[in-house]
Amino acid sequence: MGIREGLARTFGSLVSFLAILFLLLGFYLLGNALEHPVDAQAATVLAAAFGTTVAAILFYYLLKPRRSKHAHARIVRIRRAG
Repeated sequence: MGIREGLARTFGSLVSFLAILFLLLGFYLLGNALEHPVDAQAATVLAAAFGTTVAAILFYYLLKPRRSKHAHARIVRIRRAG
């Protein structure tokens, strides 16, 4: 392996911390809006939805399997042969 291992390996702990932070913040705001629906502001519900969505996107990019270099070389070999 070389110096460049990938962004998930380099910034994985930071991204996972931010994803958990956004997820907890979104759940907290959404729970507070569900406990007190009369006092809930639209901006609070939108912020909760935004926080959980950003957390889901961060978790997706963090946990998504990357295509290895061997798989890419195999695809190139198949295309050249065909």
